[in-house]
Amino acid sequence: MKIFSRTFLIAITVLVMNSCGSNDNDPSNPCETLNSPVVQAMATLISNTTDYIDEAEWMDLETHEYTIQINTNGEICSIGYQNPSTYTGSYTMEITAPGGTYSGVHTFSQTATQYIAIPSITVVSGDVIVVKRTILPGYSLLDETVGRTIRRTNSAPIPFPLTLTNVVFISSNFYGAGGPVPNIAIPYIALGFTAL
Repeated sequence: MKIFSRTFLIAITVLVMNSCGSNDNDPSNPCETLNSPVVQAMATLISNTTDYIDEAEWMDLETHEYTIQINTNGEICSIGYQNPSTYTGSYTMEITAPGGTYSGVHTFSQTATQYIAIPSITVVSGDVIVVKRTILPGYSLLDETVGRTIRRTNSAPIPFPLTLTNVVFISSNFYGAGGPVPNIAIPYIALGFTAL
């Protein structure tokens, strides 16, 4: 009887632990990735193929950053990125907002945007937020510093500010091992968001 009870208890524990994963399709998980204000704004730019290009691997500088204003209340709850095909290492990902900051070292998928859950950062409508990724020291080739960006089809600077629904893109910058190169593209660093 003790063996059965112990086995049953272990099975229940394993079942409960395996059911606690993250899933954007789960209505009990409020951290939106595909429908977050920032991701939707980026999707709007990418869909305008006359003016913008979704460039998978571009801008060979160490730090890629952008500044935005989010015009809705909520919480930033994840950060999404895709490593380029040239690099399998890690980045320092940073978010600086009036409601909090985040800095963490992460490695991402090379085949799709991968989201990493972070401690929630409160956003009040109108908050200005800086988002950046910096490649870790020790990379061997400059080609490893490239990243996914949204840029103009004519290679002209982005006409900031860009207002798209609840998001205003204010500026961007690329620097480290060269640069700075301001406002030439928007780094594709996605933010998961919970509306409040």
